[in-house]
Amino acid sequence: MDQSVRKWMEKEILVGRWKMRGAELLFLTALTALAVLVRVQVRSFVADDWSIYWSSWLLEFQTRGFSALADDFYDYAPPVMYLLYGITRLPVNAMTAFKSVCCLLEFAGAAVIAGIVSECTGSRRRAQFAYGLFLFLPTVILNAAVWSQCDIIYTFLILCSVRFLLKGKAWTGMWLYGAAFAVKLQTLFIFPFLVILWVRRKVDLKHFLPIPVMYALGILPAWLAGRPLGELIGIYAFQGSKDRWSLSIKFPNIYQIIGNQYFLDEYVGAGMYLILGILMLVLFVMAYQNVRVTKEYVILMVLFFGLLTTYFLPHMHERYLYLTDAFLLIYVLIRPERFWLFIATGFLTVVGYGEYLTKHPPCVPYGVLAFVQLAVLVAIGLDLYRYPRYEGDRQKLDAKEEGRIGDACG
Repeated sequence: MDQSVRKWMEKEILVGRWKMRGAELLFLTALTALAVLVRVQVRSFVADDWSIYWSSWLLEFQTRGFSALADDFYDYAPPVMYLLYGITRLPVNAMTAFKSVCCLLEFAGAAVIAGIVSECTGSRRRAQFAYGLFLFLPTVILNAAVWSQCDIIYTFLILCSVRFLLKGKAWTGMWLYGAAFAVKLQTLFIFPFLVILWVRRKVDLKHFLPIPVMYALGILPAWLAGRPLGELIGIYAFQGSKDRWSLSIKFPNIYQIIGNQYFLDEYVGAGMYLILGILMLVLFVMAYQNVRVTKEYVILMVLFFGLLTTYFLPHMHERYLYLTDAFLLIYVLIRPERFWLFIATGFLTVVGYGEYLTKHPPCVPYGVLAFVQLAVLVAIGLDLYRYPRYEGDRQKLDAKEEGRIGDACG
């Protein structure tokens, strides 16, 4: 190898706020290029959701302009519709533009995940691995580049929110969380972790104000366009009422065990009260735990509540572990001995995606997959419950190591 090339490979280069060697920059550039190529190869796939829903919504905007927001043809939150309206103003293929926006956010999300891993572990190598691994997750590639879904939008906002909360910037973190809520109701899956942060005095009640404010700002343009305010306020309730034909839509939760096509009305009500009761008990126990709220503990809380709520809530879709997968990736890179959990959930989510996209039933029954998901939930729950002891043991070990180093230096 040429000496000048060797020097460049070993040279520290400042990229934004990150320092990395030339070899690391080359590695990340190659990963990024390959991730782009993968997405380019699958960009022409047209999923049913695009043919049935997205394309018809785009047609409304193309024919009627911004005033189309006054009608109730859409059941997504208005901010997503603003994105579609903006796409209709561009001289490019609408599906390509929509997928491109979502894929760009995937790269941005991968960078935020890498930043969180770097802050939590102090390891540049793990951070770079997190960046590449997220971009090549099958469900991440399938979600936007293939399926034309936009789960990355609220996931990206939540990732940014958590990163600022980890830095102690409560206001910025909560404004971003509010923005995520204005985009997708699924942000409420992890809301209980904010309750624990409030109990631990990491956030104040005033910091929750951005959530309704951002929601109000999100629906404001649609209201000005003419849609009734009552409909806009209740749009998330309208979303929930559309999926009453099945308790679980290709999602491996408890309803796949007890039967997702039976007692629909009864189980829906019971399921809602069940998860509320479970959350109240869990929050009660966590509120009285003697635990130091570390960065790892925050990540663990987000992950646990994301798994817990989706396991017991009815009408869950196969895509609703997208956010949880991102935080599970962060967690297993903090604690590599838990990497098997990441492999297990990755398999579970791919099964649901595969059935939707191929129209073929999975080779493994969803009831079996639901027990695997339960095992993952229990494992993460035990990690959360045992965290005070785990953190205490780690502090003692660190103190012992520091003592040894001090004795050696002395």
